[in-house]
Amino acid sequence: MTNWIAKEILLKYQNSIVSAWLAQVSCFRFCGFLLAIIGWSMCLMSTAGTQWRVWDIERIPGISSERLWIGIWRACFIHDKPVEKLYLHCEEFTEEYRTLPKEIFIAQDLMSLAAILQSLAIGFMAFALWNVFKSEKHKKVLFTSFSIGGILNLIAAMITLVPISWNLYSVLMNESIEFPEFFVLPESPKEQYVGSAIYEGYVASGFMLSSGIVILSKKCSRRKKKINPLIMVKLDPPPPSSKSDTQNCPQCNSSMDLSKLIVLDN
Repeated sequence: MTNWIAKEILLKYQNSIVSAWLAQVSCFRFCGFLLAIIGWSMCLMSTAGTQWRVWDIERIPGISSERLWIGIWRACFIHDKPVEKLYLHCEEFTEEYRTLPKEIFIAQDLMSLAAILQSLAIGFMAFALWNVFKSEKHKKVLFTSFSIGGILNLIAAMITLVPISWNLYSVLMNESIEFPEFFVLPESPKEQYVGSAIYEGYVASGFMLSSGIVILSKKCSRRKKKINPLIMVKLDPPPPSSKSDTQNCPQCNSSMDLSKLIVLDN
């Protein structure tokens, strides 16, 4: 008997939590939160990726694959030595190397900024969701936090598009890169391809943009409560001399004249 009562109390408590979620957090906002997390993950993958540009190069001593992967932080290739096994070797990009294209250094700053803004957006939305479980719920704080998160999503999406599009243009124009001399890498490839990190950046920007639009859209507004039409009843007292058709009210046990009953439906 005690276990049954405990289960009933737990079920009612869980139902109250679900009701609070459904009442204060619409499905659109929750979907926007999930889209923001996916977009943030894709943004980090694109930022840290080494395949922004893929080069097919001439045979060079020390490079066995004749392929070069260039990101915004490093250039990598498969290094072979006569004694050791094959391994992936990367040359890091720093601001000391002034010969590198500007779009690489700008991409480092903007992609990092977009990831930070997206982290803040997720933080604001997570705080809004956490506010639902507090004993004192502030709807204004809830909706304001989601709105700030949606705005940050849109800003991060726009910032991400700038370096992604710039580097895509450089690849399509087959632009060369002047590496430092000690890199021992060619300045131009035989062929140049768009790397997977650029596609990941576009996907991340799409998720972040969708998240911001979903959260800030008018469709995410609270459901309007349906108001039942007001029914007014006006009773006229019967004249004292005339006989009227009367009937007792089942609720208040008072007699009323049915012939004088007027129902107004607003």
